[in-house]
Amino acid sequence: MEPIILFPFTDLPVELAFMILEYAARPTFDQADLYDARSPYSSALALCRVSKIVRRIVLPELLHTILLPDFRHVEKFVHALRMQKVYEEKGSDLHFEYAPRVHKMWIVSHGGNLAPAHLPHALRAHAPKPSRSSLDISLLAPILLAAPSLALGWTSLDILVECLEHVWKLRAITHVENEHSPLPWKTQTLTLSCTPPTTGPQWERLTDTPQGSTFLGSISHLSANPYVCDNKSHTTDSCRDYHLPLWMGITPWAFFKSLQTVFLSYPRIASSVDPFALIFTGIDSYVELLTLSASLLRDHCDRIPKEIKGFAEIGPGEECIQSDDVRLKVSDSRICWYTRDGWEKVWACML
Repeated sequence: MEPIILFPFTDLPVELAFMILEYAARPTFDQADLYDARSPYSSALALCRVSKIVRRIVLPELLHTILLPDFRHVEKFVHALRMQKVYEEKGSDLHFEYAPRVHKMWIVSHGGNLAPAHLPHALRAHAPKPSRSSLDISLLAPILLAAPSLALGWTSLDILVECLEHVWKLRAITHVENEHSPLPWKTQTLTLSCTPPTTGPQWERLTDTPQGSTFLGSISHLSANPYVCDNKSHTTDSCRDYHLPLWMGITPWAFFKSLQTVFLSYPRIASSVDPFALIFTGIDSYVELLTLSASLLRDHCDRIPKEIKGFAEIGPGEECIQSDDVRLKVSDSRICWYTRDGWEKVWACML
């Protein structure tokens, strides 16, 4: 038996060592485990504790896609921003500029309720909304609005409203003599998660303010899961029709002046699946991504279709174009789909 030759990590070329650390730090969003059971950021967080140099290498991977599934995580993230502010004021080498590294950000899931994610659904539905006094909007807004892709639960929409109000006022102060100053956000893709309203003043919270209407007018891509996160939110047949969500009928499409596409994701799960498996063990599933052109919705807002006819059967990784306005693509690989965090996985891995 030949002896095992040990090669110290420190003997590697610096560039190769950096590449290995970056690869090891990438969050495992496609993992089979529930995010509550094992954080997809666990490797990155562990590496951050190795040394200051390793931390600085790993942080861009950690910050690329930020997943904050309940208000408790939002509070912790804002606390980290406060620490960064202190580090900056003290000139500490622990200071790291978050905003340029954030590409995707998800705040609040499971129906958009701000209650902790570990509560049962019935308790979460009646849980009181926590106070936002612990959130420093002046710290959160520059990070949240720096992300080109932003995902929100509908009942956390007020976080976005407050952030927009903050940066809009700041823009007015800093660009008094410049009417054509750049917009104070980089958001291009907006994802609205879980149960959207079919009635009520939700959209008006954005359309009734100059900053809100301007924000909607700058969005290029809108994404949402079609239904409530339950056993009705998936397809059972690769050739079936796709029922569009009711909220599309009350969406103020005219405000989405820059909108190009709307994405709706449907996990492909057999009708015979055990519903308990969706909750406790997960189901390996391909995901169908239905893409609609903005013109189909914006130019025909008075007669938006209620369903899209099914496509011919297509396999993993394949795409089918039904018309200039409608296309469907199936994911290359399966994800382990749970009722609880299936939509987060689709967003993190596909959108």
